[in-house]
Amino acid sequence: MMMITKRNWILFSCLLFLIITTNTILYRTSIVQPLPEGIALATLFDCMIVLPLLTYLFILRKRYSVKYILPVALAGYGVALLIVPNGLLSSYSFIKYILFAGEAAFLLFELYIVFKIVTKFPVIIKGVKLHQSEIPAFSYRFDTELKRKIKPSRFLDVITSEITMFYYSFFTWNKKGSSDGNEATMFTYHKKTSAIAFSIMLIHALILESVGFHFLLHSWNEIISYVLLVFNLYTLIYILADIQAIRLSPFILTNKLLYMQVGIRKKLVVPFEEIKEITYYVGPEELTKEESKMVFDAVLTDFMKEKPIFEIELNHPIKAELMYGFKRKITKIHLSPDEPEKFYQMLVKKIEHSR
Repeated sequence: MMMITKRNWILFSCLLFLIITTNTILYRTSIVQPLPEGIALATLFDCMIVLPLLTYLFILRKRYSVKYILPVALAGYGVALLIVPNGLLSSYSFIKYILFAGEAAFLLFELYIVFKIVTKFPVIIKGVKLHQSEIPAFSYRFDTELKRKIKPSRFLDVITSEITMFYYSFFTWNKKGSSDGNEATMFTYHKKTSAIAFSIMLIHALILESVGFHFLLHSWNEIISYVLLVFNLYTLIYILADIQAIRLSPFILTNKLLYMQVGIRKKLVVPFEEIKEITYYVGPEELTKEESKMVFDAVLTDFMKEKPIFEIELNHPIKAELMYGFKRKITKIHLSPDEPEKFYQMLVKKIEHSR
């Protein structure tokens, strides 16, 4: 999947700002009064045709399915409602029903995927358990089994990420680290850092912030206070899941592959024949934005950012998987396992054996 360039984001943001601003000024200045007949239709065209078209050209094209144009058009209709004064859109009220019908069809399709996942869940879980020796990392087993049973889609990627997050957050507290596979081929990467302590500190701050802001906002706007509370609860679940995934998902060396999962945020599978070399990292502490885009950074966020111990260079770009189905091509890997020498010696042997 192609990444959205900074230039695209800037152009898209400028055009979006220009369209919304000009339409807003049109209805709120006296220069063009009285407004021409049918001016509301022109605003609807800008918001429901031009904006989705720009979104497709700058954001969706060659990256995401064209079906996401429909939610963008619905959002554009919402923007038009905010811009156009009351009464001017009454002649075009039928448009919203067409949009809602299309969105309903879109949601029904997504609910059908959820239904298929629910009905096939026992078979999927059975497959996850059966392939434990073949694919040691849980998240890869689960993702593989889902795609074996259900046709891959972006919505399936989102559901997979959500299920994985809730699994690690609620169903792994009785598990011990390095619970899958052979511990001799597993290497933790968090024990010599303060990453988990840092996350616990964030949880503490989040809980205090949630309680305080909820009561403060509740007296002003109940809806916003509950929206913020739900968002903070989701963030709390995310951080808990990330802690558990870090603890339970070490780097894994099999006969042919290197599995790397950094919490629930990103993961990577590297065939040993694709590894050009592994060296001790001697580069700068901070990479440029262009350089960082091509690096899979497996060094955990600590109170202070530490330089990685190793740098793995690849023969060809390979795709790293991020949450919700996003992918990014990388050519290098930065990592700091807790047992660097042991990891280095074993990986070198694996690379030599694959050649």
